[in-house]
Amino acid sequence: MLTGKTMCAQATPGSRTAAGHGFPATAYSDNIAQEDPPAGQNKPLTHRTKLGNSKDSRVIITMYNSGVKIVGHNSDEVVIEAAAYEAPPERARGLKPLYNQAEDNTGFGLAVTKENNTLRISKASRQDGQYTIRVPKNAAIVYEETNWTGDDITVADMNGEIELKLNNGSATLTNVSGPVIANTTAGDIQVKFAGLNQTKPSAISSVAGAVDIALPANTKADFKLKTVQGEIYSDFDLKMAQDTKSNLRKVAGGDTVEGTTNGGGVEISLYTITGDMFIRKSK
Repeated sequence: MLTGKTMCAQATPGSRTAAGHGFPATAYSDNIAQEDPPAGQNKPLTHRTKLGNSKDSRVIITMYNSGVKIVGHNSDEVVIEAAAYEAPPERARGLKPLYNQAEDNTGFGLAVTKENNTLRISKASRQDGQYTIRVPKNAAIVYEETNWTGDDITVADMNGEIELKLNNGSATLTNVSGPVIANTTAGDIQVKFAGLNQTKPSAISSVAGAVDIALPANTKADFKLKTVQGEIYSDFDLKMAQDTKSNLRKVAGGDTVEGTTNGGGVEISLYTITGDMFIRKSK
């Protein structure tokens, strides 16, 4: 069960809902209110949960068969919006699905539970989903794609730690500070850092996709770069490690390239097998 105040806003009467029939547009855990949208306009399906806006707060998301946008905001609420949702058939009323043991307590295919400073959001339906999740921007994010039917994910405007575990999805991160731990098997990962958090290392990898990161020109970092079959491109002036005997740069096909920017700083590791790698200055 959720702790704290939650809200679930539903679509206009006449559209399909989680219960298979219309129910109040806005429902709170401690009161119920009617709120009708303008004629001809559907309200998005919405669920709200209180969560602190600090680095000690964490949002853990497990998804499949869904596209997800995560956006940081200056609030102490996690707000989940679903553009549309196809509810179970009417004849399933009162029955529980067996493929999904998680309880849908949002009305649009997600299970949301909170324990202390951790909020868990899990898929509770086999239906396709498109979700926007607004998160307190200083909280940490953990996102996991649980099977091979996932969609792409975008993350924007987050100051906290980010951890992504993807299968065949691509990830686009914009205006984040990290640290970022992200890996995918068959997708691309693109990250535009607002600044590189110096407290913990970052590591980004893709087996069969590209890794493309942008950093402020004054970023202090120690880079460890490796691509087995691809190429590495950068407009940073990397100070490369040298062999102590030959005094030559330690670079060879498939080897790890080590270099520093602006005197060095936190470690950032990038890895691909068949994809190319791009390290660029933010414009």
